[in-house]
Amino acid sequence: MAPSQGEVPPLPASAEEVKDSDTLVQVLNKLTSCITTAVNEGKSVTAANKRLISLAAEEIRRAGRVFTHLVPASSTSSSASNSELKEEILACVREEIAGVKKLVTANRPTYAQAAAVARGASMSTSSAGGLAPRTATPPTSKPAIIVTAAKEIKTRQEAVELFRKSISYRNSTYAPVRVQPVSNNKLRVEFDNISQRDDTLTRLEKSKDVKAEPVRMLKPMVILKGISKDVPSEDLVKLISTQNPELSHLIDGEGCDDESFRLRFKRGNRNSNLYNAVFLAEAKVYRKILDLGRVCVDHQRITVDSFSPFLQCHKCLQFGHMKSKCTATESPCSHCASTDHQVDNCPVKNNPNSVKCYNCLSHNARFKSNQDCKHTANSDKCPRLRAMKDKIIQRVDYGFTP
Repeated sequence: MAPSQGEVPPLPASAEEVKDSDTLVQVLNKLTSCITTAVNEGKSVTAANKRLISLAAEEIRRAGRVFTHLVPASSTSSSASNSELKEEILACVREEIAGVKKLVTANRPTYAQAAAVARGASMSTSSAGGLAPRTATPPTSKPAIIVTAAKEIKTRQEAVELFRKSISYRNSTYAPVRVQPVSNNKLRVEFDNISQRDDTLTRLEKSKDVKAEPVRMLKPMVILKGISKDVPSEDLVKLISTQNPELSHLIDGEGCDDESFRLRFKRGNRNSNLYNAVFLAEAKVYRKILDLGRVCVDHQRITVDSFSPFLQCHKCLQFGHMKSKCTATESPCSHCASTDHQVDNCPVKNNPNSVKCYNCLSHNARFKSNQDCKHTANSDKCPRLRAMKDKIIQRVDYGFTP
């Protein structure tokens, strides 16, 4: 609906066209149809369409207000029927607005997606790892280093002070984007581009107080959904390279290795005749294949999406592994945090007032904090879960800014 340049197209109707109940219905129909088209166009709501939706919703509200002035609430014998008509029309307007909210909410990103977009990626996933919707522009990562104190220190603040003592940016044309404490009193320092990172590494080589090294990054993953079972999974890389010229030089070209694009694992598909395949990819392959959106595989054109490495165990509710690999002895309930049962057998599962997050409760007890615990342990509202997803995003190499 919206032009590719991001310009907002004109609305198909306006509140000024409302003259009576018939024209009101016509205006509402045109505006709600415009909203539905904008929401359903493509895989995500563009910035231009979001603006269009907001304008259309406001115009619906204006149309309702205009109509209230057209139908006066007088003291004549018809006042009661007019008042009823007004209420009926306003109820319809409110219903349409509620529908708009539902449509927009259905396309609203989760916290994880929003955090990912802020970093240049979109990473909304399920608790066991999953899809991450493609962005209009392939994501990028921030070049970063890990700074470690050369001597034993006890606090993160000591690490920050040693880093500041070891390097000054006063005479530089840049500064770090972010200095973040991580485990073992180390620091993660992010930069806008690789040259800034490398300059800092060079300047810290002579430091006697700290040691610095580039952050070791994970390769991003993509998922191909709906591959025919007639196609052997071991043939996928070769088929994708052969049938998609845009990718062949990135996968099999000079300087490429077997790790540039390789099958990680297979997953089931709702259709028993199909399967999904998850691949590890070099950043340049990842960015190109997401840009394509679909790839040719034998007689099919297969949809491609980003796939998150984020994992949450359904047994212990911790992160980084799955239930099949869990060695924990406790198995708390993800709904009420009780260690006496799991969520499938939770006696208060249907009681929203009984919701408690096991991980936030544990965090509060350990650090004597007061984080909100009124959510399930696998909810995107959970600050512990959001923090872990953010760490995963930081560790994935989506490709750097030049």
